Amino acid sequence: MKLKWILASGVVAALFFAACEQTGNDLEELYDNVTMAEEEVADLKSVEATSSDVSAARFGGHLLQGGMMLGGHHLFFGKGFPSCATVTVDSDEFPKTVTIDYGDGCAGRMGLEKRGVITIYMSDTIINEGAEYTLTYEDLTLGNRLISRTATFTNEGLNVDENWVISFESTSTTTFEKKDEIFTIVREFSGEREWLAGFETPEASDDIFLLSRNGSITVNDELKFAKTTIEPVLIDRSCKWPLSGIVEITKGGETMTIDYGTGECDNIALVTKDGESEEI
Repeated sequence: MKLKWILASGVVAALFFAACEQTGNDLEELYDNVTMAEEEVADLKSVEATSSDVSAARFGGHLLQGGMMLGGHHLFFGKGFPSCATVTVDSDEFPKTVTIDYGDGCAGRMGLEKRGVITIYMSDTIINEGAEYTLTYEDLTLGNRLISRTATFTNEGLNVDENWVISFESTSTTTFEKKDEIFTIVREFSGEREWLAGFETPEASDDIFLLSRNGSITVNDELKFAKTTIEPVLIDRSCKWPLSGIVEITKGGETMTIDYGTGECDNIALVTKDGESEEI
């Protein structure tokens, strides 16, 4: 059962060995939870690795006509779109389906190699209030992870701050091998993106939004965690890493927080549990 917590990369192992002179359950608990935190940071990176592509293709979807097939750094998708991906659209009118095909392998702005297909079924151009689009991953791999996902996004209109708000419901399953064991992680989230900039352009580099995700994380059908956004995570796609925000992960009576910082563009997050903190 203990091994089910061990989900992250060599970064966490380095943290463990750096503290090898310490002993006791407190260290083990912090190590386990920092490891889970690493997995959640990796998931956010995986989401961003595809979401910026989806945003660009979704924007291009209201311009593309049926039968069009485009690839590379095209005007419809902006400069940040991966040149190795191909986008097709099935109709001149809405509703329409836009498809992103990464072919034999395609690296994008987050540096993760992607294979497989993403389909985006659009009821209307997303810049109209009430428009919806449904996202589906088909045989999608990011690095050594196989990811399936279905998600529905809805344009809720402008909020009191005159920012576009896109709500979503998402279910995903991530499968990967670590230390000769297969892990399957199911995430069921609802949440929203409040767009501060870049919503009405295809470029990824001008996208700035606040991301909230709340729901459950289940590991190998045995361990179940709850995830809550305490302060929305600030994503500025001109930076590879989240700028700020706090999320909380709980299991039973245990709670840990992941704090992404105060606005600096760096790859540091602070994990805290039982009054102890560790940078990852």
